[in-house]
Amino acid sequence: HRELPLPNKYLQIDGVATYVHHTGPTTLPEAPPVVEHGEAVVCLHGAGGNGNLFAELLGGLEKEHTLIAFDQPGHGRSGELDSLGEIGRMAAFTGRVLDALGLGPVVLVGHDMGAAVALRCALDRPDGVRALVVCSAGERFELPDEVVEQMRRVRDGKERRPFDKGAFSSKAAPEIMKRAFMEGMKTDPRATFGDLVACREWSDAERLGSVAVPTLVVHGEDDREALKTSAAALAERVPGARLETIPDAGHSLLIEAPGPLAERVRDFLAGLPS
Repeated sequence: HRELPLPNKYLQIDGVATYVHHTGPTTLPEAPPVVEHGEAVVCLHGAGGNGNLFAELLGGLEKEHTLIAFDQPGHGRSGELDSLGEIGRMAAFTGRVLDALGLGPVVLVGHDMGAAVALRCALDRPDGVRALVVCSAGERFELPDEVVEQMRRVRDGKERRPFDKGAFSSKAAPEIMKRAFMEGMKTDPRATFGDLVACREWSDAERLGSVAVPTLVVHGEDDREALKTSAAALAERVPGARLETIPDAGHSLLIEAPGPLAERVRDFLAGLPS
């Protein structure tokens, strides 16, 4: 597994030290990354995640495009302990990150919760989004109450942090699952709990027909059936969206199949209007 390449930097966004990783040359601390070639692609992580989960995707696309990932507040190396707790607040925060980086219309790649954030950004600030890649997400999140309540107990110190093997294909190697667990440990359970609440309450399904940018919806062939059904419904709602499936991968697409994912994103970006 490849660690995210340098350079990286902290930005102060709303008083939160926000950890940003990017490809391309090093720039001064408060200077935006240099968008030297291709598209500016900004990656948004999922519930309980962090930007390092995009490491292989950044590596796979950096020759053709400029890629950026950042850790939401309370996640990974960014400041705070709590999640922003609501998809709209996360999208607004993402917009402020984009403004601080001085980026024009960008391609947003969102995984899981990050896909909902990307979709909300496309709805709320359409002039700032050029295209969307929705990974491992659908028109809504099907989160059973017991999953949210279990994380509440973990947050309160009443239960150990769970590990969900159902998030992976049965073909996933043990080291892949171990890496996912270790990445999850970088985020406090308080933030992960807030993420699950935000996902459960996300309700943009009826607005998705207003998404007006090219959209790729992609998920693992071995993801849960409810997710695949929801992803197909999302692709139906978003005008012109393309739905693709990656074999031998589950919900943890970013680390189970980063190469095939990079290929599909590369092809999608190549087809964007100039």
